[in-house]
Amino acid sequence: MSKEMKVGLFVVASLVIFLATFVYVDQLSGVRVQYRTYFTYAGGVDPGSAVRFGGMKVGSVTAIRPWHQDPTKIEMLMEVRGGVPVNADSVATLTSISPLGDRYLEISTGSNHAPRIPPDGAIPSKEALSFEALAERASELIPEVQATLKDMQKNIDQVSGNAQAVLANIQSMTNPENQRNFSLLLSNAREMLDKESPQIDRVLQNLDRASTQASGVLSQAGDTLNTIQSAARNANATLSNANKTVDEIREPVKTDLADLQKTMADAQRLIADMRTVVSSNRYSFEETLENFRAASENLRELTASVRQRPWTLLRGKPAPDRPVPAVATTH
Repeated sequence: MSKEMKVGLFVVASLVIFLATFVYVDQLSGVRVQYRTYFTYAGGVDPGSAVRFGGMKVGSVTAIRPWHQDPTKIEMLMEVRGGVPVNADSVATLTSISPLGDRYLEISTGSNHAPRIPPDGAIPSKEALSFEALAERASELIPEVQATLKDMQKNIDQVSGNAQAVLANIQSMTNPENQRNFSLLLSNAREMLDKESPQIDRVLQNLDRASTQASGVLSQAGDTLNTIQSAARNANATLSNANKTVDEIREPVKTDLADLQKTMADAQRLIADMRTVVSSNRYSFEETLENFRAASENLRELTASVRQRPWTLLRGKPAPDRPVPAVATTH
């Protein structure tokens, strides 16, 4: 392939790419996406008014009509050039470039991370104050401004009256008689200062010594405060250890108390059972005690009898008592 052929093919390929790009851009620019938004006041904007995105003209208003779902709101339809990134954070407002310029529909750029609004979707709107509303608010503020001006006038009159009184007092103080009095007062004060200056020096020296002692006392107080703070820290540590100890023994103590309570309940039941048994066998106990008493009495008699006549343990029948020998009488 010759060099001229290669150059020709390159030129043809470049033209094809250029034409394809031009057609794609033309088609892309010709695509229109419809959106809608809602206002309560749409004065100054008509069908055909410009639609701007971040100040850049991207379309126009196609229709303005009352919203069929809520007649108190104005539905505004618009067509925006394809590829404009209208997203959920974008806000539609009615504004103008200058006070005398035509009003148009402005769409804010929003956030790049917000999702895009689909075609025929609703763009959130923000009402702009009209000149009529501003004038109405200004008329509402006029009485308050007038009242404020009246108060300011009263305050100014009061201040001016006080200033005049002060000037009169100053004039009365600066007459010749008061000037002589001031000069006498100053001369007396000078004489008193000259006379009392040694005492004033001594007082200042005492104050200097007192301040020195006070600095020492303050340093000692600082040491004492440091000691108190360290003691407070130790006390806090001790309280923390005590709390920790209490927390550690709380559960075992609870367990021991529960066991003790259970044991006391068992003991109460046992005492109740013993009372029942004693009350039901009281007569048997009394009879048994009576038998024990009789047996102990018999045993006591048997013991006394054995002590007196021990041979009864060897013989079944005791021997007759020996007769008492007769005593010879003398004549």
